[in-house]
Amino acid sequence: MTRGKRICGVLKTIRKQVADANEIKYEPRECHHQGECRGTCPACEAEVRYIEQQLDIRRQLGKAVAIVGISAGLSALSGCGVKSPKVDSLSAEKSELTAQPQAPASQQVMIDTAGIDDMIIGSTGGVEVEPVPIPNPYYSAPDTTKVYDVVEQMPSFPGGPQRLKDYLSENTHYPKECKESGVQGRVIVRFIVERDGNISGVTIIRCLDPLMDVEAGRVISSMPKWNPGRQNGMAVRVRYILPVNFRL
Repeated sequence: MTRGKRICGVLKTIRKQVADANEIKYEPRECHHQGECRGTCPACEAEVRYIEQQLDIRRQLGKAVAIVGISAGLSALSGCGVKSPKVDSLSAEKSELTAQPQAPASQQVMIDTAGIDDMIIGSTGGVEVEPVPIPNPYYSAPDTTKVYDVVEQMPSFPGGPQRLKDYLSENTHYPKECKESGVQGRVIVRFIVERDGNISGVTIIRCLDPLMDVEAGRVISSMPKWNPGRQNGMAVRVRYILPVNFRL
């Protein structure tokens, strides 16, 4: 990996830490730049602007702002190593942040950042302003009709994995003919968890015995509503695969 891309990766990590420390929703976008990286790109600058806007909103609301590593953190907020005018203003705010009362210890966020300056926490005081929606240059609304394979928050059975195992064990009926002939094994079922948690599109993708296949499809189709998967905070359709075991 070139030096430029290594630096870009480190700065993305720092931006992620700054965002997490301030409860800002942010996931670094994978870099697809081909060739030598010079340390800056439009995608990085878009991420920077988004974080800057969200930090500004927190300041206007009088909330504590956590800045991880002033020297490294400000470089991260400038994209991939190239300062923007906003960085100069953030740098000037360093003295203001340190001069103002620190947030209570219970509100301070400590982040392990080896080789980075200490975190500075400041508050602008009780300035009451009406939150103003700001266009998000990084996130776009997910396609609610698309069926996803992986999302930020995967769907889950109500009660968790153990409750799902219990449900399948208690509600799967072993076909009498298969039990008498000693057939056992596993049927693999694929289905879709819809935005409202309902189950649809049940498909057997690994067969065992026609009777067992039908039973596996039945028990999956009859499951209660799941907690739907979410992408960027919105419920979306997610494809899921489960095994249904038949053991004597």
